[in-house]
Amino acid sequence: MKGIIMLSNQDKKVLSRLQENGRMSIVELAKATDMSESTCLRRTKSLEESGVIKGYSALLDAEEAGFGITAFIQVSIDQKSEAAFDKFKTAVQEHPLILECYSLSGPFDHLMKVVARTNKELSQFILKTLRNFPEVREAQTLFVLDEVKHTSALPISMHDAVR
Repeated sequence: MKGIIMLSNQDKKVLSRLQENGRMSIVELAKATDMSESTCLRRTKSLEESGVIKGYSALLDAEEAGFGITAFIQVSIDQKSEAAFDKFKTAVQEHPLILECYSLSGPFDHLMKVVARTNKELSQFILKTLRNFPEVREAQTLFVLDEVKHTSALPISMHDAVR
């Protein structure tokens, strides 16, 4: 894990604006943050190099893209060794229907966010694929009925960044 980076107010302004619109040009970003273009470009590059900005991508609507089923799957694995965790993590990282996976404390070891085109595809994933993942002991599936809130934007701006 990297050290914590202290963000200046200018950095927070840049991050806040880029989270709203990652396709914003440096010229637009500089105007929106009240900075010169060269300062804005330098700060943006610095945030990228430090790893605060991991990359840029398009946010897709899963349902509109044909993935109408979303589920969260809680998984327990046999904790015989660290190698068991590593095998499981490798299998998770390689499967395209798994969008997110987190190691947890509590009764389950992992929580996965999974998408599928149909109930049948999700069922096949759970019954055939997940059961063949290394060391899986137990899995519990929670179907998403309605998405109440979804964001990838961190609350960077708080009080001191410009809105």
